[in-house]
Amino acid sequence: MSQLPQQPTDTSGQPRPYLRIYFKCANQYVRVYRKPEDPEYVARCPTCGMTKRFKVGRSGTAQRFFELSCR
Repeated sequence: MSQLPQQPTDTSGQPRPYLRIYFKCANQYVRVYRKPEDPEYVARCPTCGMTKRFKVGRSGTAQRFFELSCR
């Protein structure tokens, strides 16, 4: 029986929040984690290094998956 990979946890043992980003230009998925106290997620394209920030806030979205393109 194979086990699923464990999701990283913070120091309290709680799962760390993350977003799943698909970089179309690189044809790659990236899981972006943040610490609970951080005000944003920072995603970086694995090919060109372009950075995209996703701020956390009450007026935001519940969406956890995003598609980006550097081109």
